[in-house]
Amino acid sequence: MAKFLQLIRFPNLVMIALTQFLFYYYWIVPFDSSCFIRKPFFLYVVLATIFIAAGGNIINDIFDVKTDRINKPKRMFIDTFISKRKAYLVYFLFTFVGIGLGSYVGFAIERWWISLIFIGIAIMLFLYSSHLKGIPLVGNIVVSALVASSLLILIMFKIEHRINSKHIHLFETVSVVVIKTFTIFAFLINLIRELVKDNQDVNGDYNANLKTLSIVLGRNRVNKIAAVLAGVLIVFILYIISEFLQEKTITTVYVLITVLLPLLYFIIKIWQADTNREYRILSMLLKLIMLFGILSTVVLYYFDPIEVFSSKLP
Repeated sequence: MAKFLQLIRFPNLVMIALTQFLFYYYWIVPFDSSCFIRKPFFLYVVLATIFIAAGGNIINDIFDVKTDRINKPKRMFIDTFISKRKAYLVYFLFTFVGIGLGSYVGFAIERWWISLIFIGIAIMLFLYSSHLKGIPLVGNIVVSALVASSLLILIMFKIEHRINSKHIHLFETVSVVVIKTFTIFAFLINLIRELVKDNQDVNGDYNANLKTLSIVLGRNRVNKIAAVLAGVLIVFILYIISEFLQEKTITTVYVLITVLLPLLYFIIKIWQADTNREYRILSMLLKLIMLFGILSTVVLYYFDPIEVFSSKLP
């Protein structure tokens, strides 16, 4: 069981589920519980996301057998813990269950086109593992966008005809200022982490004839790109703080300590990083920054009144 949980990247799946639950219960339900999908349907959406993501992790390992023999020989699961044939069966099972659950919710709320979103995500995860990963930067952008889409999915389920005029501005506040802000944050932090992982896996990727950005430009240049992107993320966060969190001391201090300072530390360390151990530590740091960033929404909810956003609406 432990190896299976490692195969599907269980901690990453927990992160996705936690993110969706936090935003649903803290930034959707409190505004108007009738304007979004009912709670049982929301659980199906979370499960659909988790199953499709787990399937994506499995298919990624299937295509990564050659690179994993070099990059992480002690953490190989395909053809060691599970045969490639059985891995494909589990991949298809998880993917179809995920698409089925997401499609069921879409049809249940009379939005059949939502099923196309889940199908599209599953297809893109397969294409990323089979083809896009080897295209410089394209694969990084695609997988980062797919990770960030776990938040945008929630917006797809709003039931517009149930939103009364009193809650229209509140919904726009949540979707524009909160959900979309954290979607951008998740995209950028995952994009940076993907570049760090490419540097860490450069030897195996080269052996597999992949053309990642690290192979095309070299580790040193990719280090600089990651540092610049981290700088862009810092500027973005500072903009959000100055625009929407003025005089909100607790949230600002929390973000400063758990997100901004670690990002500054990341920039300093990535600039001269060169060993796999350094890249592994920096990758873990980015994952922690992602977690603390998502948890900041809880701090925001409890310590900042909703009016702080309402004043910024048109």
